[in-house]
Amino acid sequence: MSDIIPPSKSRALHPPSPVSPSPAPQKQLDIEKPKKQNTYSLPNLPKVQNGFRSWKALFVIFSILAIYIVASVAFAKMKLELTPKSVLSPIDEIVEFSKNPKSGELLFSEISLASKKNGEFQSTEKRTVASKARGTIAIKNDGKDPQVLVANTRFESASGKIYRIEKQVVVPKLGTIDADIIADKTGPEYNEENIVDFTIPGLKEQNSPKFKTVYGKSKTKISGGFSGTSLVVSDADVKNARSKTLNLASLETKEDLVRKLPPESFLLAQSIRYAVSEEKVEPKSGTPSDKFSLEIAGSATGAIVNRKSLEAFLARKVNFYSDSYHVALKNISDISFEISDFKPGADKFKVKIKGNAQFEAEADKESMLAEIFQNKMSKPAVVLTAFPALERAKVSFNPFWLRSFPKNPDGIDIKITSR
Repeated sequence: MSDIIPPSKSRALHPPSPVSPSPAPQKQLDIEKPKKQNTYSLPNLPKVQNGFRSWKALFVIFSILAIYIVASVAFAKMKLELTPKSVLSPIDEIVEFSKNPKSGELLFSEISLASKKNGEFQSTEKRTVASKARGTIAIKNDGKDPQVLVANTRFESASGKIYRIEKQVVVPKLGTIDADIIADKTGPEYNEENIVDFTIPGLKEQNSPKFKTVYGKSKTKISGGFSGTSLVVSDADVKNARSKTLNLASLETKEDLVRKLPPESFLLAQSIRYAVSEEKVEPKSGTPSDKFSLEIAGSATGAIVNRKSLEAFLARKVNFYSDSYHVALKNISDISFEISDFKPGADKFKVKIKGNAQFEAEADKESMLAEIFQNKMSKPAVVLTAFPALERAKVSFNPFWLRSFPKNPDGIDIKITSR
């Protein structure tokens, strides 16, 4: 065995070429020649850029985290959810109110408000009627002496129609006076829409020089003259209109009274009484007209009480009263106050108070906030001990991991919840 490969026979036919010295034999290693691959080395610059981007992303993340932590500390809140004591209890009491209360009575006072209401209404009654026209005139005296005109003195219009004054008047010298006139006869022909000049035929008949110095001029339209079948302003129409106007006046005046109540006052709405001081109907009852106007002037008077005194009085009745805090009646608008014997100016009256009363201890958020901050209260048990009006207290922090007491009152958030 030789580690030299013999020459082939074809090569043996030729004479050997000169032999050069053979190199020293080398040991063969069993190593596979690597295959040629298409490899590309990445440039150095992109590698640097990728590293920079990674550091930049980490920097942004840590910056955001730092900002969040700083903001959380800066805007940290201690939150308190406080629930006042409360009770729902039926109440059915007769309470006496007095201007000079004794034991077991409540003090009340009156509040009044003047008002004026008017409206226009339709006539409903039809009659066969004959009526005289009416109006108002201004009587002028250009003379140097007063002029007496007796009742029924005639005044004649330029068209020859006669009207009379109903009452005696004295027209001052160089002056004017108003007077009501009525047509001498019935009928629509005596109605006048425009201004009318009048003379006094009696002075003309006497050939008195005052005929030219004493005269009249209409101030209003002259109307109401009628003859035939027509709608008439009846007493029943006026009565119905009065009832509607009074109801409207009472309702609107009640709303005005509520807006003008003194602080911490409660209006006993059923006590409101509306008194009419003046009533005006135009045209008057019995006058032919398809409509009429009604104006009422008067004032509304009602009883008011101190709300806290009323709430404390009723809280005692259901054994939910405390000297340490005030108890409010939360649903006072749902409670019935029945009043039967109140009259404006009266010294006493009784009220039946009935309903399911929702009482709740009054918790003043501002005063509690000041005391909680001053005494650094951060535990529910401490808060409940400090404020006997509370039934439950819950304390939480935002963010949850920061549980230090706030450095100023703005860091404390109080929420009052009802049970």
